[in-house]
Amino acid sequence: MQFFPLIDHFFTQVRKFPVQLWIGLIVLLPLGTGVAGVWLLSKMDDVECQTVWLSPLATESTRLYCAQVSADRRTATDLGEAIKLADSISLSHPLRQDSDRLIQQWSNRLLEMGDTAFQNGKLDDAIMMLESIPDSTTLRKSATQKIEQWQETWKQAEGIFQKVQDAIAADNLLIAFAEARTLLKINNEYWRTTRFQDVVNQIQTAKENKSAQAAADRKKGIASAPFGRTRPLTTTELMSRWQKEQDQEAVGHLQKARSLAATGETSRLRDAIAEAQMVLSGTAQYTEAQQLIKDWNNQIEIIEDRPALNRATALARKGDIASLEAAITEANSIYFGRTLYREAQANIDQWSAQVRQLYDRQYAQELPPNNSQPSRDPSFYQIPATP
Repeated sequence: MQFFPLIDHFFTQVRKFPVQLWIGLIVLLPLGTGVAGVWLLSKMDDVECQTVWLSPLATESTRLYCAQVSADRRTATDLGEAIKLADSISLSHPLRQDSDRLIQQWSNRLLEMGDTAFQNGKLDDAIMMLESIPDSTTLRKSATQKIEQWQETWKQAEGIFQKVQDAIAADNLLIAFAEARTLLKINNEYWRTTRFQDVVNQIQTAKENKSAQAAADRKKGIASAPFGRTRPLTTTELMSRWQKEQDQEAVGHLQKARSLAATGETSRLRDAIAEAQMVLSGTAQYTEAQQLIKDWNNQIEIIEDRPALNRATALARKGDIASLEAAITEANSIYFGRTLYREAQANIDQWSAQVRQLYDRQYAQELPPNNSQPSRDPSFYQIPATP
């Protein structure tokens, strides 16, 4: 008998809740359900795709789909797995052209990540990333060249570092400092910053440890020196003189570099860059030299890559699937780090969207007049939007 009064009491209390609370509950409950659904679906994709490698019965379309699931995680390991999975599709299969296009895009992303790892001092990781790029892609040659350049740069930097250590051990601090400055020319951020600062700190520590003895030796030398004999220069004075000489040389290097670059020819621009790289950090002209090097590198890359992008654009204007896919392949030859890379990728995204639209239109035209939905040919696969 007390049931109905309890209900009345419950609704009386509920009426006291603010309206905003009810609105929030109405909005959040379906939203939470949707988020949970998406999360469960993504987990299902992950679980199903983990078995693709083990199943010889997995269809080519399933392999390509799971490759994209892996690539969406955006780690170097997952990109490598995505490339392997996409590369396992038969060369004669209709999806092979799509898989090659995706492999090219993912390989470009690995080049980007590898270059970042190299600049951060992780040479082995960078090499491992680029080794995931298959031989069948146009980027394989670029990847091999990059690995060779990285290894040569690393070998050169380690050689300089060892010379610095030898000079410090021999108490030749001026020579050690001069050798350390050459690390600033190394084309690697890790060696130009972290490792350079390490050796400078070593030199400074060695100098401080010997400063008391050096001061006593200088004082003794001045007291015993015959009248009229010039006292020997201190370490600080020698370094100051060396710095002035470097400033004078920097002016000459920049003048020669500008003269070489004036023609605008690729070979002369490279000579100009080599000359500007002789300007050492710490000189008044260093910042200007670095900006000129960047500008001339951009100029060279535009000269080299613009023809490929123009060819790709001309192909894409034809508007058919074959021409658009050929345009994408051509534009993908412009790899990460190049001046025209972002422009090329923007065009690739646009052309890829056109290809998907054409495939959808082609499929829609194949539907029977009564609009019934027959199952698609197993060889047909619509590529999801490229991340």
